[in-house]
Amino acid sequence: MKSMKLKLTSILLAAGVLVGCNETREDNVDSAAEVREIADADTAVMYDESNVMSGTLEADEEEFKEVDFGAPTISEPNLERTGVEVRGTGNYRIYSVGEDIMFDLDKAKIRPSGEEKLKEIANNIKSRDQVGKIRVYGFTDSLASKEYNRELARERAKNVEDWLMNNSQIDTSKMKIVSMGERMPEATNATAQGRQQNRRVEIVVMEQQ
Repeated sequence: MKSMKLKLTSILLAAGVLVGCNETREDNVDSAAEVREIADADTAVMYDESNVMSGTLEADEEEFKEVDFGAPTISEPNLERTGVEVRGTGNYRIYSVGEDIMFDLDKAKIRPSGEEKLKEIANNIKSRDQVGKIRVYGFTDSLASKEYNRELARERAKNVEDWLMNNSQIDTSKMKIVSMGERMPEATNATAQGRQQNRRVEIVVMEQQ
């Protein structure tokens, strides 16, 4: 019996070392290329709602796999000094708003200041001639567990989508949400400033082909 206990302890310790190594590999990822590699390897987690996806996009979402969240900033005169950053290319626009404007810390309910930003974004989207598919991405930092971060990001993205559906004339059939959780950080999670940058919601609007 003592020998069996020793063997079992050894197995558990070995398993713990392997898990620890795996967690260290993911937690220390900083470059966009490494993060995308991990994200692509993950399996999509589907929720009950038909319009909810998590992380990895499905086959019919190929165009969104080409989105570069580090795309150049685009000047939008009607969004200047609003706290909304716009980036993108000729094929898409990315509207980015930080957590400090949209939500209270660790909460998913949209703040009044966040609603004002969403009004500005909705008006800008409606002013465009060729609006295609729209995806609302939720991002977090890496302080909590991956599961918690994914759910918080999902709730935030869903609340933004719901607000747009209820308060704008944007075609709701074009919208879905994507919960990225802590994946694809904009900055390091080792500093408070970096973590604040990573807590955000980004709305990607494709040009109609």
